[in-house]
Parts: sequence; structure tokens; C-alpha cells
Amino acid sequence: MMNRINQNASPALTFLFSIVPGAGHMYLGLMRRGLELMAAFFACIFIVADLLHLAEIGVPLCIIIFFYSLFDAQHLNKAIRRGETISDTGQQFFPKIALNAYHMGIAAIVLGLIFLMDRLRSYIIHFIPDIAYSMIERSIVPLLIIALGLYIIKNASREKENPVNKE
Repeated sequence: MMNRINQNASPALTFLFSIVPGAGHMYLGLMRRGLELMAAFFACIFIVADLLHLAEIGVPLCIIIFFYSLFDAQHLNKAIRRGETISDTGQQFFPKIALNAYHMGIAAIVLGLIFLMDRLRSYIIHFIPDIAYSMIERSIVPLLIIALGLYIIKNASREKENPVNKE
């Protein structure tokens, strides 16, 4: 797909659109980057802050995404006005992590279980005391983060033992 970079983008309009993460990038014609940033921002609000009740992680993450998007759109606008070639390759926050169907499946199962717990809460609390349910609910995500960290460490040590020649 051919990029349709907005060569005549106004810095003021870029700033105004950038107030919504990703919209400034879309105004510049960088649809993929804009969509990724917008999806990350709203997913952060919905999944992390609201659904998982982890505002202590979600709010700072949303603030980081907001300011990154704001300043990145401004820098890209300046680069476009200087005549630099900009490609819409997306963000690639984690370029070395290759997500395959296995990882997507695990993520779908975990999110499904979290959604299911949230939906069935009113039925579950009849069998489990409310304080125990709350403790279980608030412990799932930290345990998943620990498991993710262990997985990354295991893969990093495996790569260290078996380095792959990249030529």
C-alpha cells in the first residue's frame, strides 16, 4: 500500500490532532503508526485500567503513550516539512519478540479467562468470600507478569548459550 504522506500538514493542526494519541499520525498520512498508537492507548485505558483494575500500571502507561504520540507526531511533521522520506512501518516497540499463533493463542486464553471472571463475579462471590475473590482477581495479572518475565529470561539465556550468526 502506497503511503499518502501529507506534505502540507499544518503544525498547528498536527498538534491539535495529536491530543488524541495516533490521530496526529493519521493526519500526517501515517495510518499504520496512528492506528497502532490509538489502539495501544485505548486498549491501555480499557484493559489495564478498567477491566483489570490496575490503575497503578494503566494510568502511567497511558500518560507515556499520550506524550510519546504527541511529540512523535511533531517530530515527524518537522521531518516531512524538511523533505525527509518517512515510511509507515508501524512502531515495532519490541522488534526482537516475534509473536506467532502460539503466543496469540495464550493471550486470547488469558484475556478470555479475565473477561470470564469479570462477567461471572456476581455468581462466584456466592461460593467464595468477597475478600478471597478480590485477592484472587488482583493477583492474576501480577502472576502473569512474573511468568512473562521468567519466559523472557529463559529465552534470553537460551539465545546466549546458542548465539545465531546474523550476517
